[in-house]
Amino acid sequence: MITEEGIEAGPVVLAVGEEGRVLLGDVPGEDLYGAGEGVRAGVAAAHHRVQLRSVGAVDRLVAAGVPDLRGVGLGAWVRERLAGHDVTVAARLLDGLDKRLRRLRDCGLPDTLVHGDLHPGNVRGDDARRVVIDWADAFVGHPGFDILRLTEGPDAPAAARLVDEWADRWRADAPGCQPRRAVDLLRPVAPLRLAAVYAMFLAGIEPSEHPYHVHDVPAALAQAAELAQAADAA
Repeated sequence: MITEEGIEAGPVVLAVGEEGRVLLGDVPGEDLYGAGEGVRAGVAAAHHRVQLRSVGAVDRLVAAGVPDLRGVGLGAWVRERLAGHDVTVAARLLDGLDKRLRRLRDCGLPDTLVHGDLHPGNVRGDDARRVVIDWADAFVGHPGFDILRLTEGPDAPAAARLVDEWADRWRADAPGCQPRRAVDLLRPVAPLRLAAVYAMFLAGIEPSEHPYHVHDVPAALAQAAELAQAADAA
């Protein structure tokens, strides 16, 4: 799929093999780490079109094997993967997670396909072509996760503008929804989910690689706890 912004949703699939292996077409250019507000705005607008089209396909996506992290199912998934890790710093957030996720659902945004790691480094290309890559962390769930990841890095005013534009699109396409409230509820949940992703990664890599990633889970948990505390104080 190529959006009106000229951004492709993913590389061309050349072949599909066993155990989920795929052969993807080459994407020339560079990964867009450090991209400015304009590039991020284009990615956000293009990705919104992908998510909007995916709303009606979530059941098919789940049936095809895309992880189902809708609603309180996300809470169970997070807790399962963090089992065995010291979650003391984020215990309060975890204790209230299901309640927070129910409040999030009440904001009225639809579940859809979530990239799961939509930072500019996962957009590759040049002036002629840009492609969203690395869908390994994709899941079905809340669309707010992707705008929060995409707005990490820019200064606060730029990030706020990007979120405002994202909220305007969802208000237009899902009348009656409350996207800004949803983002506020989701802010501490985003690094909490990343902590679970890192825990899953640690569980699957060679023990010799652990020293390079041993701090990933506690760092994400600490960030989640800090954001939750800031939200409670606001």
